[in-house]
Amino acid sequence: MLKSKSQNNICEQEARFVQERITKVEKHFADLCTSFAAYARKAARLRDKNDELAKVIQNYAMSETVNQSLSRGLHNFGATLSVIGDYKDAEVQRIDSKIISTLSQYSMICRHAREDVKNTFSARDKELARRKHIDKLLLKEQGKSQTVSQADLKSMSNTVQVLKVVKGLEEQIDTFEKRKLQDLITLLLDFVMIELSFHTKAVELFTKAYQDIAEIDTFKDLEKFREILNASETFSRFDTVMRTSCRQSYSLTDLSNHQTPSPLQLKKMNRANESMDSLKAALMKSSELSQVSEYDESSDTRDTESVEDIAK
Repeated sequence: MLKSKSQNNICEQEARFVQERITKVEKHFADLCTSFAAYARKAARLRDKNDELAKVIQNYAMSETVNQSLSRGLHNFGATLSVIGDYKDAEVQRIDSKIISTLSQYSMICRHAREDVKNTFSARDKELARRKHIDKLLLKEQGKSQTVSQADLKSMSNTVQVLKVVKGLEEQIDTFEKRKLQDLITLLLDFVMIELSFHTKAVELFTKAYQDIAEIDTFKDLEKFREILNASETFSRFDTVMRTSCRQSYSLTDLSNHQTPSPLQLKKMNRANESMDSLKAALMKSSELSQVSEYDESSDTRDTESVEDIAK
């Protein structure tokens, strides 16, 4: 009885220890999964901001038409930042596929391990209950040798079953612990290799970006700017001279227009003269017609007077 009680206590301690280990693994792996997911999101945001910066620099390079060296340097710098963004995207994808996916599986793994432990201990409890029942029978049937021998056989078989259950539990928890260690080491090494790969390429590309910016020739850009500035000043002076000369020519033409009428004005004046002439001709015709009518009337009166004189 004392031996069975000690074995029972040992099994209970093992069960408690196994449950605590599974709970700790589940908690810490969930925390790791959350932290790595947040890290990946931050890296993705940094990738997006890097792409925005590269786009702004590329737009500036395209719009710069005076400083050719600056435009070329900005174009190369923006292209290098775009390549760094591509490597940053690869880093995010690898963290998600190799680390976060592995850590997210451990909630299910721990649940299955806990269920296996629970099933194992329930089977062990059943075997222990049978053993207690057999022990009670042994106490009652101490005088009967056949009954005692049968009870001893059952007790021994139950003990063997309990030992098998305990051994199976130990193998299960050993497998779980081994997998946990291997997975944790593997994913942490993968994380280090992912970061080393990205930062190695980033150092190489940022070195190229530094060279692209350092190769910008400020003296040539300043000379080009000054040439364009001087040319624009000369053009503005020439434009001013042309405007003043045009104004003077316009003023002279205005004076000449005041002195000599334009063809249009001459045409209008001719039309006015023609209308005046036609009006005068009409008046002359009307006066002549009135004179003719008066002459005819006077001749008629004379003829009538002469006829009357002859008649008398």
